[in-house]
Amino acid sequence: MLLGSILYGTRGARSPTRLSADTHFVLPFFLGIVIVLFFQCVSALLCLTRRRGEAVKWGLVFYTVLMFSVVTVYTATYLNIQSISLIDNREFPGVEGVLPPGPLGYRWLIHSKALTGIVPNLMFLMGNWLADCLMVSSLFDVTPTRPGV
Repeated sequence: MLLGSILYGTRGARSPTRLSADTHFVLPFFLGIVIVLFFQCVSALLCLTRRRGEAVKWGLVFYTVLMFSVVTVYTATYLNIQSISLIDNREFPGVEGVLPPGPLGYRWLIHSKALTGIVPNLMFLMGNWLADCLMVSSLFDVTPTRPGV
């Protein structure tokens, strides 16, 4: 998750240490790699097929948008949970014998709620299934063959 957050360029993924004067010029170039790759992928799917005279593969475009949306929702909800538990509820007293004190106990307490427990887990599973389906579909040759060639 930390690597994904870094690639999205989120503030929560950065180290709290003081940055030197040289790094504030370099840092924006490394932010948002996932977003840039998404737009490059969609533009390649839309433009390269037109150059070759082929039709746009709308299934792959839809699949790319769906995959990006699922991963973005997962990242946003997970970072929101991290922020709520580590910043807002650092002093959670815990429940005697049931939940430990601190952020971990608070995360377990809110885990049963839909937005903080079910949505991130569901998005994580959907993202993994989509990635696995793409890898499995690449094993099958679906290109039509012309008879006599």
